[in-house]
Amino acid sequence: MKCPHCSVGVSFEFGKIVWEEEDVEKPDMGYGIFYDHCPECADLVVLFKRGSYKEKKSDYYTDSYLEDILFEEIIYPKFVNRKVETEVPERYRKDFLEACAVLPISAKASAALSRRILQDILREHFKIKHSSLATEIEQFIALKDVPSYLSQAVDAIRNIGNFAAHPLKDTNTGEIVEVESGEAEWLLDVLESLFDFAFIQPNRLAERKKSLNEKLKSLGKPTMKG
Repeated sequence: MKCPHCSVGVSFEFGKIVWEEEDVEKPDMGYGIFYDHCPECADLVVLFKRGSYKEKKSDYYTDSYLEDILFEEIIYPKFVNRKVETEVPERYRKDFLEACAVLPISAKASAALSRRILQDILREHFKIKHSSLATEIEQFIALKDVPSYLSQAVDAIRNIGNFAAHPLKDTNTGEIVEVESGEAEWLLDVLESLFDFAFIQPNRLAERKKSLNEKLKSLGKPTMKG
């Protein structure tokens, strides 16, 4: 996962703080609080998880643990720090940062903002316009120059979001509806990759090409074409 402090992709080994049964009426359910320090920036990250409560007893102690996690949320830090490069157009940067800020409060609202950003980019930047987001995604991943990692990530949005069960996600992308576990976070990750492909790398390549052409021109040599 990405560290919510430094946004670097790292591997956490969360230690248990406490396990508890949810209540006497639901002895098979429980919750746990976990913590670890980011191996990159050393800042503390705390998770809350809810799932099936299990106990393993021995002659000396009883060990409790969770299985089949139904809910997981970062409870510290409360707001995830995600950086948006200046090459990304302001209209997308503003909505993306809002989707990040609202995530700890409402995953549904964050996902709605992210779906709207995704569809807006597909329609305005890639000129793909249809009545459903699923069809627009199909046309996007069919483009020849889209790298496989990005096409697979964008395509997974339909499955992770369970569009079949939530048709409003497909036909009214800004609608606030129920989300699957991890869906809102995945949408933000995919948007970051899409920003890089659509705006950041092309812009930086153009700047490098411009700089090289200026050097070639000063040396009296032919400039790069295309």
